[in-house]
Amino acid sequence: ILIQQSRMASMGEMLENIAHQWRQPLSTISVAASGMEVKKEFSNLSDEEFFEGINHIKKSTLYLSNTIDDFRNFFSKKKNTSTININSVVEKALDLMGNTFVQNRIQVIKNIEEVEFLSLENELIQVFMNIFVNAKDALRHIVGDEKYIFIDIYKKDNYLIINIKDSAGGIKENIIDKVFEPYFTTKHQTQGTGIGLFMCKEIINKHMNGEINILNEDFEYKNKTYKGTLTRVTLKNIIKTKLTGNLIVGIKTMNVR
Repeated sequence: ILIQQSRMASMGEMLENIAHQWRQPLSTISVAASGMEVKKEFSNLSDEEFFEGINHIKKSTLYLSNTIDDFRNFFSKKKNTSTININSVVEKALDLMGNTFVQNRIQVIKNIEEVEFLSLENELIQVFMNIFVNAKDALRHIVGDEKYIFIDIYKKDNYLIINIKDSAGGIKENIIDKVFEPYFTTKHQTQGTGIGLFMCKEIINKHMNGEINILNEDFEYKNKTYKGTLTRVTLKNIIKTKLTGNLIVGIKTMNVR
């Protein structure tokens, strides 16, 4: 009975994790399809808008399919890695967000070095998606147009540093130490499950030999001071290969050298 209960609990947790990862792409598909339908009814759907909407839907469905594979193999020691470009990964994650940033008048400012390395692309996209969704949800309640998300990514020695911060005012100090706990959320139960950042930590720490931290930070932009949440991801053991010139992120489960 205990074994069966344990399996059922694990299954329920996995389904909840998948539902969390699917929510944003499904929203993107729904918005794209509904937008094309309305414009078609009024004979106002251009070829450019049609193909743009189809492209969003195709990318989102591919992400959904890959997410199923990721969760199915989440606890497997064998991981399918590939050489990825960090700028391309960020763009894919932003594209999956659809027009939600535009609709909420959120400006994304990027400062990203061109770095290629061996890693788990779709799992890294999941990490970016969770961070972006949290930033969007925090910024949507800010009044005015000064809503910013800053993405700074650079290589330092043998590390890849990923800094993502927003101008939403930060997290309350009495709960900031709890954000990585499973099922801890400040959102309403219909909007958040509390497993997004927990999954990020599992992916970064266990599958990518890295670290993820969250803190509040004051910063200046255009001569104005803002306060927001800084999410810092550090991927360790990045080395240059002599043959290809690519960068490799060491992954614990693969013993990459």
